Amino acid sequence: MTDAEHPQSPAVPAGPRNTHFDFQAKVFQAPGAHFELIGHPKKPMFAVDMGGGQGYISLQHLRDTFHIAKGSHDDQLIDKAEAGLHYVPDIRPGDEIPNEVLDGSASWTVARRHKQIARDRLQVQLLSWVSGKPITYASQDDLKKIMAEEDNKKALREAFKKAALAMGLPDGESEKVLDSIETLAREICYIEALRERARELGKIRANVETLIKVYSADQRVSADLGRIKLLMAKATQETDDVFNNIDAETADVLSALMSIEYVIGAVRKARDDMHFILMQWDPVIARWQNLEMVRSQEIDRAIGATYQFAAKRFTTGKSIMKSKPGTPPTGKS
Repeated sequence: MTDAEHPQSPAVPAGPRNTHFDFQAKVFQAPGAHFELIGHPKKPMFAVDMGGGQGYISLQHLRDTFHIAKGSHDDQLIDKAEAGLHYVPDIRPGDEIPNEVLDGSASWTVARRHKQIARDRLQVQLLSWVSGKPITYASQDDLKKIMAEEDNKKALREAFKKAALAMGLPDGESEKVLDSIETLAREICYIEALRERARELGKIRANVETLIKVYSADQRVSADLGRIKLLMAKATQETDDVFNNIDAETADVLSALMSIEYVIGAVRKARDDMHFILMQWDPVIARWQNLEMVRSQEIDRAIGATYQFAAKRFTTGKSIMKSKPGTPPTGKS
């Protein structure tokens, strides 16, 4: 194609916030046009269909080759696409811009139970604060039982009043404590959804333990499973670290409520980091769904995919987060 076929994208003044990837240059109308993270470490690339496969070019090459001017409409959208790849597997012209890029909120949804778990956790922490004794629980069922007890319901109403005084709120405005807990729960519920999703990695670890016995007579596969066992320990430690760090941020519920903007920022970062990690694991997790732990071609493929994926990321001390591109700009329009 000639330069005349790709006129330079004009720089445009800032206007109303764009909510879609409405690119203007013709290259974005090419078959299969999309943005994707490629390789390890992950690099954002632009791709189009070419014959029997796809052709990839760097974002800088895209700008140079198709004369996309700095600061132009398309240039700004390329920046947003690069940032958006932290939250979705690929981005195509016409797609919505992820909310994380626009205002920091999540672009995916959670179940109602995740919101309830987040709310209950915060309220139990408030009960622990007001009583001076930590309330522990081993499961979500335990958490429900604690919150259902009449004595705890009464204690919680008193806790709201004492928390309001500790936060310097006027007498009679304890409902503002509840409002703040609701605000924080709306953010933490995504952590609870990711916590549930991350349990799939624990299930893979358990499957590997079972398969070590199943394949005990096969020296080659047993050796691979032994290596996967070690790699999966590193993988689950990576997710545990993210959860433990954000749990520590919200463990002192009164401090969290008094510095809620800071805590929301920390929760959102943990949410985005964990979402990125699990998004990379999704194809591997899918391999293990509904499999019987017996010798089969499906099990062999699951073992192979897990080993290939984990070995690239953890054998030399690397982690998925270390392969993640730089922190994207957020909250920009």
